[in-house]
Amino acid sequence: MKNYKIIITGLVFILLTACADKPVDQKAEAEQLMEISKAWAKSVKNKNVDEMLSYWADDAILMSPNEPAIVGIDSLRAMVERSMKIPGFEINWNPQEAFVSKSGDLGYVIFKNYMTMPIDTLGNTRTIYNKGVEIWKKQEDGNWKNVVDISNRDPSINSID
Repeated sequence: MKNYKIIITGLVFILLTACADKPVDQKAEAEQLMEISKAWAKSVKNKNVDEMLSYWADDAILMSPNEPAIVGIDSLRAMVERSMKIPGFEINWNPQEAFVSKSGDLGYVIFKNYMTMPIDTLGNTRTIYNKGVEIWKKQEDGNWKNVVDISNRDPSINSID
């Protein structure tokens, strides 16, 4: 009888430890988010619309300075396509730091960005520098997708390095 109790206790222990969530390497996941954000910025620089959009979740929200929020992948696609047609328009960013939750399903990236846009019909442009945060959510398939992207103007920034 004692052997059965030991065996049952051992099986319960094995089941409990097998079902326990594996610890998340927060540092490694944060480094991955930094690399994902850099790759996303590169896709924008290359003007690859489909690749740009692949980083956003279907229900993502973009909140840019002095603009209404853009919600959902279809609205984001329309915004990106319009932006790519503006002569002299450019956007780029540089992630500064990242953090991932203990559960490993949410993370954020702090970034600096700039937007260059035309200010007149002569081709003159101006550049605005911003600070912001990207909020990322790990999807069912294990990939990270941006769910909220928000930035605001910061006159103290004059470079994204």
